[in-house]
Formats: sequence, structure tokens, C-alpha cells
Amino acid sequence: MVRNMFSRAPAFLVIFFSFALAACGAQQNLGLGEETWYQVDSTNFRIITNGEPEVVKILASDLERYRAVALTLMPGSKAGQKLTIYAAADRQTYGSLVGAELGELTNGLFDTTAEGSYALVNLDGRSGERQLAAREFLFHEYTHFLSYNGTTIHYPYWYSEGFAEFMSTMDFPAQGHYEIGGIPEERAMTLLYTEPLPLEQLLRATVQNIPDEEKSRVYASGWMLAHWVIMESGKAEEFKEYVEAYNNGADPVESLERALGMTLAEIDREYKRLFEEGRFDLASGAVPADFREVNPKVHRLLPQRAMVEVGRFLVLSGYNLEELYSLVRYARAKNIASPELISVQAEAETRLGNFDRAERLLATVPVSLRDKFWYQSADAWLGVNREMFKPGPARDRKRLKKACDKFTFLVNNESDNAFHWYGLAMAMEMLDYPREKYTQMLEQAYLRAPRQVEISQWLAMELYEQKDAEYFAQVAQPLLLELTNEHEYQQMKMMLAELKPKAGAKKVVVQ
Repeated sequence: MVRNMFSRAPAFLVIFFSFALAACGAQQNLGLGEETWYQVDSTNFRIITNGEPEVVKILASDLERYRAVALTLMPGSKAGQKLTIYAAADRQTYGSLVGAELGELTNGLFDTTAEGSYALVNLDGRSGERQLAAREFLFHEYTHFLSYNGTTIHYPYWYSEGFAEFMSTMDFPAQGHYEIGGIPEERAMTLLYTEPLPLEQLLRATVQNIPDEEKSRVYASGWMLAHWVIMESGKAEEFKEYVEAYNNGADPVESLERALGMTLAEIDREYKRLFEEGRFDLASGAVPADFREVNPKVHRLLPQRAMVEVGRFLVLSGYNLEELYSLVRYARAKNIASPELISVQAEAETRLGNFDRAERLLATVPVSLRDKFWYQSADAWLGVNREMFKPGPARDRKRLKKACDKFTFLVNNESDNAFHWYGLAMAMEMLDYPREKYTQMLEQAYLRAPRQVEISQWLAMELYEQKDAEYFAQVAQPLLLELTNEHEYQQMKMMLAELKPKAGAKKVVVQ
């Protein structure tokens, strides 16, 4: 089956225009604290939303079905623990969560942190029809989760986003069957109005070297090229060699030519042909036989709980911390500021370096609640951060010992949380534990969050000091693809070059 890119353009224009009409007639928007929030739970997803809960239930069911198929199409992917998704009902809510700039530039985000991964999506309106259109954004972001969860394998920017777009249009036209390869309407319009990026520019694109206004062209052009690689090139296995070479620092253009056995000019001819013809194959298959449809559960969050969930996202993401203060002010004015929300505010103050303020806030938490994980974590991180920038002799060892004990309690009770192991390693290092001891804790953090830059960078430095060349290369090589600071990048590159001759980097295995 083939679908034509150009034939679908008018439909998109109608949908886009209907968005504009709906926005013009929208009622006055409420603040984050005033909205009604729900939690939608399925087997593998937890969705926090102020959208229509019955519609979000359908989205959760679609996600479960998508997950079952995607895991068969992406062998080697690690789904891991339940993913939390924040689903904003409209652009105003979405903008409040991520800030005005990102609110205008994006419709969905995915991030992986030491505290866990999360996705955020803008449901784009309050009607069921428009919220269901957000399914593509959720499929896109969950593809990132499956691609990156628990692995240090990196994909070039164009393919990371292009493959996520390719997967995002998966459809289920009949019970027990799926269809893939459809054209993302928004990307089709980008290609039609701006044309594809020049191929070499696309292949060399990074998040840093592409201006924000050009990123939509990376998504659209990347989708088109990824579609060719997967559906037409007949070189899917050879493409794995390219990904391996890319992860080992090879030039992104030369390595693609070498892996595919084609010159850049030959690949460019295919690339231009795709755009000129505008026709793309569809493929279909069966949903795994062992998949069982789920019936997600919905419950309305009490205002106190809702504000904790929203506040925790604001701190976890760090996109728009100012909104947290508005949330807390509203909660205080309504006399519904819970101790847990105050601890969330204390975490924010700690991250901003306002340690005295954070301490005063935590002091208001009743003693009867101080055995809760959320308090233990906030207090432990306050203790560690407060001493971090002091010279060794000036550090309060009693405070650090207290933090160390709290982190020990946390790793014993929430062992999957990399953030706890990371904090424990920091406390132990400042308490002058032997390198071997605190590095063991750091390694546990790394194994749970191998893409978290601060953790992998610290572990790489420790391994370099130990002259563990093979393990150092295994950590440092993928880290080069994450570092955005030029000085840190050059330093890590020099260290890698110094130790690499003694033991080559462990090969990246692309499944």
C-alpha cells in the first residue's frame, strides 16, 4: 500500500484551521492550581492530566497496544518501569509547565533523569477529537523512551527524531492488526512549504548546531530519510553498522557511505526522489497474540495531591520553576498547601542554592511525616548540596553523616532510583570514604541512569584516575555525544585518546 504526501495536505489545513477557530472562542483559562486534575493508570503508564479523563483513557489503551507492537519492532529495547506522562489539556497549561518559549516551539517532550524518565504532551484543546490527535505525539515520545531507556546507544539527531516520527503514525485499522509507515501530516506540510534540509546538513545536524526555527525541518527530513532506510533501502542490517560507527566517533557522513555501500551523491538522489514523488509505502502486521487489551483506571486527584504532582514535574524538569511559586502561593491562599508540596518547594530552593530557605521550609514538615521518602530525599539532598562547595575541612561532617544515613535508607527502600545512589556516592566521597567504596555506589547510579550526564561524567573521571581503560572507554565514548560544554568535551576526548591505546573502547552492539 502506498500513501501520497501531497494528497493529504488539504485535510491538514482544515484541521489546523479548526484549531485556530477553537482557540478564538476559548473561555478564560484557569491557573495550574485551579484546574481539575486526574490520574489515569494502565499496566505500563501513569498519566497525570487536566484533559478529559475518558479521552485520556483511550490514549492510555492505545499506548499499551502501541507498546506491545513497538517492542517487537525494536528488539533489544528495554521498556523498564512504568512511565509517567503529563498530558496538558491545552497550550496554556502546557506553556505553564515548560515556559512560554518551549510552549510555542513544541507539542511534546521526553527526558530521562536520574530520578526517572517522563514524557509531556500537549493535548491541544478540550474536545475529544483534538485530544485523540495527540496520540501521535505520545507515540513519538514513547519511541524515545524505548530507544534510550537503560542504554548508552546514541542515534544521530536526524534518525532519532525521524524514527520517532515514523513510529508515531502507527495505526490500528482492525482488531488485532497494525499499520505503519503513514505520513505525519505536520511533517508533510513542513516539507511542502520549506523543502527538505540539504542531505549533508541533515546528516551532520545536532541539537546544538541547528537553530530552533530549523528543528522542524530536521524532524520532517529525518522522517523521510528514516522511512527510506526502513521501508525501501533494503539496508536495515547495514544501517546498524552505521550506528555502531557513529557511537564510536566516526564521521556521520563517511560512516553512512561506508555502511550502506553508497556515495553521498547516490543517497542524495534517493532522498530527492522521495520528496519529488511524495509516495511512501505502508506496512502492516499483527498485534502480538499474547497482548490483552487493558481498561485504564481513572481517579480524580484531590487538589492537594494534584498540586504535588504538578509541582514535582516543575522541579524534575526545571523548565519553568517560577510557576512553582505561583502554585504554592495559590495553595497557601486556599489553605491547601500540604507538607509534601512544601518539601517540593524546598527541593527547588536547594537546586537554586537557597539552602537556608530550604531548611526553614523543611522545618515546617511535622515530625510524624519525616519518615516519608519525599522528606528523606529532600532533606538528604539539602545536606549534601549545602556542603558541596565548601573546602574539605570546613564541611559539616555531622550534617553529611545524617545525609549519608538518609540516602542509605532510601537505596534500601527504593533501589531502582538512581538519584538515591548518586546522592549516597556524593555523601560518601565528602566523608572521605575510600574511592573503591563510593565508586561502587556511583556505579549503581550509572547502571540505572547511564544517560545522565553528571553521573556518567563523574564515573568516567573516577575510572580514568583508576586507569581502568576498558571500562573508562565504555563510559566515556557515549558521553562524548552528550557533552555540550566545549572544554569538557575536549578534556574527555583527550583522556579517551590517552587510555584508548591500552584497551580499545568496548564495541557498541546495535540490536
